Amino acid sequence: MGINMLDMKQSNARTVLWTLCSCKTSTIKDMTLMTGLSFATVGNILNSFVESGEVILGEMYSSTGGRPSQAYTFNSEFAHVLALSAKVQNGKNIITACIGNLYQEEVWKTAQSFENFQLTSFETMIDLCLHEYPTIRIISFSLPGVERNGIILTNDYKELEGIDFLAHFQKKYKMPIITENDVNAAVLGYSKKLPSVPVIVGIYFPKQFNPGAGIMIDGKVLKGFCGYAGEVGLLPIDIDWPSIDYKNTQEVGAAISKLISIFCGIINPDHVVLYGDFFTDALADVIGSELPFPAIRTIFPSVDFQSDLDADIITGLIALAVSSYQTGLSDKL
Repeated sequence: MGINMLDMKQSNARTVLWTLCSCKTSTIKDMTLMTGLSFATVGNILNSFVESGEVILGEMYSSTGGRPSQAYTFNSEFAHVLALSAKVQNGKNIITACIGNLYQEEVWKTAQSFENFQLTSFETMIDLCLHEYPTIRIISFSLPGVERNGIILTNDYKELEGIDFLAHFQKKYKMPIITENDVNAAVLGYSKKLPSVPVIVGIYFPKQFNPGAGIMIDGKVLKGFCGYAGEVGLLPIDIDWPSIDYKNTQEVGAAISKLISIFCGIINPDHVVLYGDFFTDALADVIGSELPFPAIRTIFPSVDFQSDLDADIITGLIALAVSSYQTGLSDKL
């Protein structure tokens, strides 16, 4: 089978562009060493990206005994991604919208409350963001529930169940759409804070609903066959989570320690992050004291308590969207 020259050129172009993104600024000579491509190939690719605006000409670097070298700078503002997170906070339905650049940096953020979550609620936020940043190329959503093949199977917000979420927004906005479970997105975002964590379990306690868990192994989120991995409500552990008194330190501490123990026995994580607005030092002590098997407690993970799920969700969604942009997903529609 022959070599597809167009595919090779596109692959080389992406290699050069995203290598430059990783180092932000470089020269043709240094990019040649990093990519393994020829000097002429790298130069032609960089100059084509200068013409498109994806790369900006930088300063001239002086050299010893030779001509000055032209610096090329990756343009992180050439395109943007949009992250949307829906949640209930203080009894209000809130959608947070955050725009990120290609360095995965937040550049603009807003939030609005709605009477209920409907497709039009998200459209209101998207239209607002597109007005501010028409360079948005990918939209990513976090939803509390399970989605498969674009269809919302289960969701805390029943108005969204059964809807072909992906198809609706792809048709309306003519750009790639990504959906991710809220806790999966949060675990991905949380992992960005850590240098290297092979196995992470994140558990979110919304109180009025069953907890949800996200599992990351070697940098990949475990979703399971139908996307139900981490659905804590399916575990036969005889705990009615919505009816728990979250102010009762002993009751909720014992329940959470049982949940951590289950993940320890099956996944053996080295880090567990617990999301909720009710954690106190006293509750953390109860959770630690209720963990079983004191003789092998050293195998239990470090446990982190976080009150802001949304910040990690946004970080995770932006990372997913930028990664999709890098692989060329935005060119496939």
